[in-house]
Amino acid sequence: MYSEEHGTFATDVGCIDGRTREPILAWARKNIDAEWADTVTRPGMDGFLLSEINPVILEDLQKQVLVSVEKHNSKYILVSGHCECAGNPVSEDEHRTCIVKAVRVVRSWNLPEDVKVIGLLVNAQWQAEQII
Repeated sequence: MYSEEHGTFATDVGCIDGRTREPILAWARKNIDAEWADTVTRPGMDGFLLSEINPVILEDLQKQVLVSVEKHNSKYILVSGHCECAGNPVSEDEHRTCIVKAVRVVRSWNLPEDVKVIGLLVNAQWQAEQII
C-alpha cells in the first residue's frame, strides 16, 4: 500500500514519447512538489482526447488515472502535449489549443474535488510550460 515515505505523486496524461518524461517531472518537482509522475500514455494524447474514443479505451484511461489518484494519492493530473509529436503532428499553437480542450475533457471525468487538472506543453526547447 502507498505511504508518504514513497514520495508524492502527480499523474501525467500524455504522449508515449519518452523525451517528455524528464521535462514534465522537472516541472512537477519545481511547481507542485511532486517527486514522481505516474504516466498514462497514448500517442499524441492531447489530440487523442479530442477524438472519437472507443468507450472501452476511454474507461481504461480513466481507470488508470484513478489508480494513481487513489493508490498514490496524486493530487495533480498533468495533461500534456509536445512539439515534434508523431501522434499529433500539429503546430505548437495547435498543441496549446488541444491541451486546453483536453484539460476540459479530463476535468469532466468526475475526479475527486481536491484533484487539480493542469495543462502542460513540452515546447521546442524541451521544457515544460503550464498552459492552463
